[in-house]
Amino acid sequence: MKAVNFGIDLGTTNSLIAKYENGNIVVFKNPIGHKETLASVVAFRNDRILVGDKAREYMLKDAVNVFGGFKRRMGTDEKFYVVNMDENVTPVQLSTYILKELQQFVYSGEKPESAVITIPASFDTMQSNATKIAGEEAGLEEVFLLQEPIAASLAYFNHQPEENHEGHWLVYDLGGGTFDIALVKITEGEMKVVDHEGNNFLGGLDFDLMIVEQLIVPEIVSRTGVEDFGAQLTTQYGLYEKLYYQLLYKAEELKKELSNLPQADIDFSTDIEGKHYDFYITITQEQFNNIISRRVDETVHMLKQVLERNHLPVEMIRQTIMVGGSTFIPYVRNRLEHATGIKVNMSVDPTTAVVVGAAYYAANKYYTPKDNSDLRIGEDINDLLKDFDDMDDAFSMPLHDFSLSFSYSKMSKETEEVLLVKANGVFDNYSYRIVRADGGFDTGFVLLKTKFTEFLPLLPNLNNSFFVTIYDEQKNEISSLREEIIITQGQYHIAGQPLPKDICIEVDDKENNTTKLELVFEKNSLLPLKKTLYREISKTVKKGSDDKIILNILEGDKFTRPLSNLTIGCIEISGKDLKSDLLKGSDIEMQIVISDNRELSTEVFLVMTQQSFKNVFSITEKQISIARLKEQFNDLEEEIRKTIKEFNFDDNEVWATSANEMLSELLSHKKDLAKLNEKDRSDKKYIIAEAVNRISQAYDKIGGNDRLQNLISEYFNIKEYVEQYLMTCDFEKDRLQAKFKQLTQGENQLLRTRNPSILIKAIEQLNKLGWDVLMNTSSYLIARYQQMKSAPEWDYKNYYAAQSIFKMADKALEQEKFFEFRQHVYSLTHLVKYEESFVKSNDFNGTGIG
Repeated sequence: MKAVNFGIDLGTTNSLIAKYENGNIVVFKNPIGHKETLASVVAFRNDRILVGDKAREYMLKDAVNVFGGFKRRMGTDEKFYVVNMDENVTPVQLSTYILKELQQFVYSGEKPESAVITIPASFDTMQSNATKIAGEEAGLEEVFLLQEPIAASLAYFNHQPEENHEGHWLVYDLGGGTFDIALVKITEGEMKVVDHEGNNFLGGLDFDLMIVEQLIVPEIVSRTGVEDFGAQLTTQYGLYEKLYYQLLYKAEELKKELSNLPQADIDFSTDIEGKHYDFYITITQEQFNNIISRRVDETVHMLKQVLERNHLPVEMIRQTIMVGGSTFIPYVRNRLEHATGIKVNMSVDPTTAVVVGAAYYAANKYYTPKDNSDLRIGEDINDLLKDFDDMDDAFSMPLHDFSLSFSYSKMSKETEEVLLVKANGVFDNYSYRIVRADGGFDTGFVLLKTKFTEFLPLLPNLNNSFFVTIYDEQKNEISSLREEIIITQGQYHIAGQPLPKDICIEVDDKENNTTKLELVFEKNSLLPLKKTLYREISKTVKKGSDDKIILNILEGDKFTRPLSNLTIGCIEISGKDLKSDLLKGSDIEMQIVISDNRELSTEVFLVMTQQSFKNVFSITEKQISIARLKEQFNDLEEEIRKTIKEFNFDDNEVWATSANEMLSELLSHKKDLAKLNEKDRSDKKYIIAEAVNRISQAYDKIGGNDRLQNLISEYFNIKEYVEQYLMTCDFEKDRLQAKFKQLTQGENQLLRTRNPSILIKAIEQLNKLGWDVLMNTSSYLIARYQQMKSAPEWDYKNYYAAQSIFKMADKALEQEKFFEFRQHVYSLTHLVKYEESFVKSNDFNGTGIG
């Protein structure tokens, strides 16, 4: 097995590659121009493909054949049409070009066979899988993924390993297209990412777009009088598509200038509606700060969310580590310090921090080259130590008739590090000796055994070199097999990555005719993860039928509705797949595994039919239908408006304010959503989809524990009310009591969900049952009848028909025919205006898993 050593920062606007070498990190430079960064841009000319800065410059000449910012569309179904090739390319393909070009930076001529590629912490499973595939298509035999805040943490804390870093830190990563905020804790020399928050559509690209839309386009409209020019500018294959990308290019350059100057100029020429215009626009730093302030405040809000979730006051945070090119903007740093009171730290270059950390991480990741395919791959040093018995070879040293395998950590905060050795073959009377380079440690001659360990003492804050020498029976050194082991003491490394989001399965909530989330793996659990679940089938599925059992695995927040989460894996088992009928109540066994790289594998076993269904999910594309997005948007808007009315009615001003803020944020996207069409080339549909998902999650949590307690109290009140009237019920008592028992039998689980939407549904179900009970209680029916009889004529849809029913109802009541009387009251409810009779819910299919 070989150490990976290579780290790659696959960025939205710029990418880098670095290598760990003997305790040091080398960031490779582009042979052309000697820059450490490679612009994440690909251009397709008629005769060649350009990658990097040359491609970015080509945007001014032929923008429709130049593509950048595609990292934000990883994991989507988006395709980019290349005019010069007359074909589409995907974000994965474009990323592959960048990764191949980065490998050319390695001046030694060594070809990276494996690498650690960084991803935003908030990347979902689809985006992560897409990144991994891009690395494999770029020729890497093994790809390991690392969350960017972890990489930045490794870079910072290993930059000054001798200092005392104990306590809590924040990592603020605002790059070209994505944002992450991570809470890092250092305890007794151990580094751990405790929590994080992020937005995959918030970064420098958005600032560029705002410059174009809010500062440049108004000037164009003012000069030309073309009111809808903004919409025309962003239309795919429209008249001004080339200008759109040219303006984005110039906006990016302007943004850089405004990081150092009070004002900067942008000039360009174009033809609009047959008339030529020359534009020269001066934009001040203050104007720029004003337009980005709302998005910067979003990052501050996410930062505070992380602190609140972990019950940490700002006084407990030592500093905020700044990462990403957009942190060079003075307003970002000033706003962050002013809003939080936490000192910002830029001691590590924000541009290279992520790739440096990736290289540190790569030093302790191992892979097996293809010509040793029988060996195990994909394990870190902890896996190797734990499963050492299963290893065939690690750092193999071929001898005459045997070989040795070594396993150790290249970085350590400890004063000694364990070396594990395994010998294979015949080695009678052979011996080994391990000596530290400074002579401070020497094992002497030791006879080889099948397996053994040595504890190597480390000098503090140094690269400790140990030489392993093999001797034959006559104690002659086999010099060609001398091996050097280098362990850097005092540097941090991290064994596992935290799971970015909760992983749940969707199960039936029959009592409320809906589904709910059941937690499988909790956010921030360390990868890899494995769990076996045992449940019951909640409905009968006949052999050969179209009915289905659905194992739906979702990624998101366990306290929200299933619709607020992302499906990352789904196994559907229909009646046509079954050997025999699958009866309700039979057992189902589900095993769910998530690898270190977030690959999901599942196995479902149906006990009754003795059938297994397996699948490994590597979903790389999520589709966003604009029509569906508009429906989801409208549904969420309607639901929030309804909630606001309820809060106002109950005088819950604070909650109403929160709901109004959510509604305002949602409505801020409504104008852009209305303009969206399937040909729109901007990122807006992804930005809006992300916002809808995020607001939906926040809406599910509105009011926090107080709202939950109020809903729980309301639940018990209506439950008590129904129980009370069930005792006096005159008709269908058995049916109503059975229904009541059905609705309340899962009460303990219901109260543990901490999901307001489920509680609200439970309350609605009990309320409906309550009305059903009243409509089967004679005393209530009589009182209700008297009210309807005294109501004015205009309250009825057909007062003549109502009068006829009055006569029949009076007669039935006089003769004490209460069952007949009840039917007449039912008939009257249908004649009263605005009176909605109780309608039973439709049959509920759900997932089939209870």
